[in-house]
Amino acid sequence: MLDLDLPPPSDEYSQGEPEDGGFSSAMSADGVTRLIVTAYIGIGNKLYIRGDGPGLSWNKGVPLQFISIGKWRWETNDAVAPVSFKLYKNDSVECTRIGAPKLEPGHQHEVTANF
Repeated sequence: MLDLDLPPPSDEYSQGEPEDGGFSSAMSADGVTRLIVTAYIGIGNKLYIRGDGPGLSWNKGVPLQFISIGKWRWETNDAVAPVSFKLYKNDSVECTRIGAPKLEPGHQHEVTANF
C-alpha cells in the first residue's frame, strides 16, 4: 500500500452548475453580439430566446441555431444597447435558473441553461 499523505476529502467542491447559470462575457472578435448556450434539452426539442433586442419580442421566441449536441447560438449585428433576454425550451418552458441577464453589444456571452 502506498503512503501518499493526502489530505482528507473535502465537501467544498460541487459538480453541479454554478448558481449564476455559468454566465460569462468577453468582447467578440468580429463585433457581433452573440449568445452561446449550453443546454441538453433532448432530441427533437429547440431552444428559443425572447427579449427586448433587435428582432426579439417578450411574447414570441426566436429559435437559436443548433451548433452541436448541447450547443446553441443566437447573434445580431444590430444591438446598440444591452439586450435583456430569457431562454425557453420549445418556446414554452422558461429557464428560470438564469433569470433575465443582459447581453452587452459587441460581446460574446456564454451561459448554461438547465430546465
